[in-house]
Amino acid sequence: MKTDPNRTPESFDVPGFVSENRPELQLVHSVPRRSEPPLFFARYRHDRPNLGLLEPTPLADQVTVAVEMRPFRPINVFCDGHHKRKPASEAGALAFYDLRRSWCADIRDPFDNLSVYIPFSSFRDFATERGSSFLDLRYDVEEVRYDAVMLHLMQAVVPVLERPHEVSAIFLDSLFLAARDHVAATYGTFSKQTTHRELGLTSRQLRHALEYIEASLGENLSLADIARACAASVSSLARGFRTTLGVSPHRWVLNRRIALAQRLIYEGATPLSEISVCCGFADQSHLTRVFTRHVGSSPTAWRRDAQR
Repeated sequence: MKTDPNRTPESFDVPGFVSENRPELQLVHSVPRRSEPPLFFARYRHDRPNLGLLEPTPLADQVTVAVEMRPFRPINVFCDGHHKRKPASEAGALAFYDLRRSWCADIRDPFDNLSVYIPFSSFRDFATERGSSFLDLRYDVEEVRYDAVMLHLMQAVVPVLERPHEVSAIFLDSLFLAARDHVAATYGTFSKQTTHRELGLTSRQLRHALEYIEASLGENLSLADIARACAASVSSLARGFRTTLGVSPHRWVLNRRIALAQRLIYEGATPLSEISVCCGFADQSHLTRVFTRHVGSSPTAWRRDAQR
């Protein structure tokens, strides 16, 4: 995907393929990750045929990676005004849209897709951490491609979009990082072959990360927050946890939140509504649902059995 070096991408707050004055498009949800630049997961769905010609996308230094959840007949697509014919595809097809270029399409079939917006700066970070330089992505809109890894990753986003108020920043970060790493490794081109050295964390960095997590369990922690606390990159933080502790940062934080909840529930002096806030859950029902799934019984039943 090549771009015109003389064009300056514009920034935009809410990504989309149509303007706000197209009410027939159902933007089910978008979940932004509060960072710079902003990262988005979104679901776009329209159940009626003949939506028509979509308005051109705003320019941005990002790529949209979308997984189509419904089959499509061939589509007329326009990239910087140049016509391209996107072939028919089945559910699960992968689509890339380099937003440094202007896209529009003539949509005649109902559609449903799950999308992640990845800044190109994130690919450059991926390359730097591996002693390389990012060049571009290999993808042709006129070629049908299926990617089981991206399909499963985007399916994991569905419950996030359905309950955005329960989304933890660290879980969203972990999903994004997994999607970024897979896209970079599978479709990226680099100035030289990337190395496989694991940067990881020093013992001091790991200690600082764990201390920061323990002191911040009631906050909406993000990978960037933890990485700053231990003076590491987000990718090194994720690798360090996997290689040293055998779990992702998200799983470690969740385990510590459940452990704190167990202690407070066992003591019996704090209402569940307050415990949920202290442990970083959205509300009491969120705490109960997560606790039951991971412990095997509800908080009330667990306390009764534990005290017995």
